[in-house]
Amino acid sequence: MSYKKKSTRTIKHGRKREKWTDILPRYLTFITHMRPILRETRRIIINLDPDLLLDTEILDKIRQEEEKRNIRKVRALSEFSAMYRSNIYEIIKDFIIKYRDEIPIIDIKDYIIDFLHESVDALNVLRHITNPDELNLENTYLYQLVKFIEERIMSRGSNLKIIYEKLLENSPNLYECQRHILQSHTYYREKLESPDNFEIPVISPKVYQIINNITSLYNLDPNFGEFPEKENYEIPMILKNDVFLPYIDSIANAEEEAIEKMAERIGLRLIDGIFLAPQEDFVEILLDNNYLRENKQTDGTIRLLPQFSNETLITYYLAFASQRRGFLSKELVNWISMNFAFLIYMGILKWKLSDENIFYAIFKDLQTNEKILPYLMKLICFPNYLGVDKMKIRDSIQYRKEIFNFIGSQIDNLKEFINEIAVFCKKFESRKKK
Repeated sequence: MSYKKKSTRTIKHGRKREKWTDILPRYLTFITHMRPILRETRRIIINLDPDLLLDTEILDKIRQEEEKRNIRKVRALSEFSAMYRSNIYEIIKDFIIKYRDEIPIIDIKDYIIDFLHESVDALNVLRHITNPDELNLENTYLYQLVKFIEERIMSRGSNLKIIYEKLLENSPNLYECQRHILQSHTYYREKLESPDNFEIPVISPKVYQIINNITSLYNLDPNFGEFPEKENYEIPMILKNDVFLPYIDSIANAEEEAIEKMAERIGLRLIDGIFLAPQEDFVEILLDNNYLRENKQTDGTIRLLPQFSNETLITYYLAFASQRRGFLSKELVNWISMNFAFLIYMGILKWKLSDENIFYAIFKDLQTNEKILPYLMKLICFPNYLGVDKMKIRDSIQYRKEIFNFIGSQIDNLKEFINEIAVFCKKFESRKKK
């Protein structure tokens, strides 16, 4: 009798790795429903006698008739379309009521038509942000915008020094954005059975305090010891215990290895198990940028005196994460990809919508963001773009809401960067037309 031996291996089935052709249609789903609603609303307003706009009940009747015409949709799309159309008409009504005593109704009508036209244009760009077949990527908005943002806040390079220099070149204008990209405001933590020490986590509030403490200790009263790789040189050192003892209860893993991993991410190393000192490669970067200066001692030894700031160490952390982007933690992948998606989305809106556009709010609404940004996040993760692990993107609705809520509270530096992205979009469009 023949029989097949039963395998003793246990296979853990994970999530299916989504392809480009899986994600792009999902990204387009709601955009392709938003655009016709805006176009149809524009057509209705154009054909409507201006004086009829003064009677807001007419707009309610038109909206109700439009909703009756759109019944063949799946429930999620039907509910979103109804919400979206309702918001558009409410915004139009509020605008009319607010300005009907100040502006002639015919001018109000023209404003509404212009705002709708801008909004349709913005959706056109979002709809054609990339190519379904991924061909000719260099000529797509998604590719160009990811590379434009990446170069400034998460640069690529053949080594850490090149990446650090690129980041430092942009830090006078964008340091707040560079720091922001490492500091998730959600502080979500994955519950792992065996935490992977090789993953690069976000800079939590506690880690930021530790970096601040390290900076202060180096600048105020460092020790000095032999530079292991360079004879007749002394490098600054600080006591490991001075840094970590106040926080040891707050660190998830109090083992020596965890401290070493954290030190590595900010360009430091442990010497004799006691001192924290700059790594050899980091010393070269610090000297090139005047964060260390040479001071000759009476015995002929050259002592390297530190002139650090938090930016010195955080920029190294960012360069380290940029170089090893395949090892980013789940939390950091979600936060970085969300920030990139948000910057691209808001940059396109800033380019296409005037500041006075009454429909700006509907694009920034949480319900709209939830339908577009999660899939844009995943598209950004692909190898031709950011090249981070899209399998780490969380699909939890609650987590999305949490991360969206924080991402909407912009820092000034982010607003300035969005303006810069909008200018780039305009220039890129001009190049495409030539």
